[in-house]
Amino acid sequence: MPFAMPSAPTKTRRYGLKLWVLLLPLFIYNPLQAQKAYLSADAPVRNHFLQAFPPPDASKHPILFKKTTFSPLAKGAALVVVGAGVWTATFALADEPLQQYTQSHRTSLADNVAGFVEPLGRQAYMAPLAGAAFAGGLLLKDAQLQKAGLVSLGSVLASAVVTGMLKNQFRRHRPSETTENHIFDGPVLETDNTSLPSSHTATAFALATSVATVYGDEHRLVPPIAYGVATLVGLSRINDNAHWATDVMAGALVGYLSAKGTNYLYDMVNQKLRIRRQRLLITPQPGFKSAGVSATLVF
Repeated sequence: MPFAMPSAPTKTRRYGLKLWVLLLPLFIYNPLQAQKAYLSADAPVRNHFLQAFPPPDASKHPILFKKTTFSPLAKGAALVVVGAGVWTATFALADEPLQQYTQSHRTSLADNVAGFVEPLGRQAYMAPLAGAAFAGGLLLKDAQLQKAGLVSLGSVLASAVVTGMLKNQFRRHRPSETTENHIFDGPVLETDNTSLPSSHTATAFALATSVATVYGDEHRLVPPIAYGVATLVGLSRINDNAHWATDVMAGALVGYLSAKGTNYLYDMVNQKLRIRRQRLLITPQPGFKSAGVSATLVF
């Protein structure tokens, strides 16, 4: 087929298309330059606005940037609410299956471990040990050891009072006596059924929380070790078929709250005493014939 020369209009269209392709970068570049010039012209206005209305400074406005903190009472209330929910779910769904499983899979190794850690939950052993720690802190002039011993002693005694009251109110039957976890005699009947809560677990967690509160900030390994030993005490009561799982959970909560409350009272009293010591004014009174010293205590 013979080659045909393009017509004049076709050539014109091709040249026009090439011209547009060559001029397209110029049209794109000009708006970018105009936008850049606009931003640079607007920069003084923006800087003037920032000078007139500077952003708030954290050092000058501490209230705006203050980190939200919760009081020990609020934390304790939240812990009680969460613990009550978990306790209810365990009571309804897992109490009896856990008891059946642990007793059907009970081994001599578990019995030996339970027998080893069980004395760590006895109030008759742990209260004198806490008192000895407090006395040792006084002799060694160790403020932390004094606090650990006194808080531990107070939390053990407080948990003992609370567990005794709750046991007499619920009078729950132990798993060694029945396979049903919902049998309670209540406060009307005077029986020997005192399964809820576990006093061993309450004592162990009272000591663990006291030690972890005093030494936990300086020694990171203390809290996991303390709470791990307390957990073993609670598991030993389930292994020995002396308590339901919910008894152990309730005892752990009682011990924890008893220790936190005792520690809060200790810090509050110690702070008040420190303030009073700071307000003790001792003034010498010299004279020609006699001299004396006057002390003024401001309450």
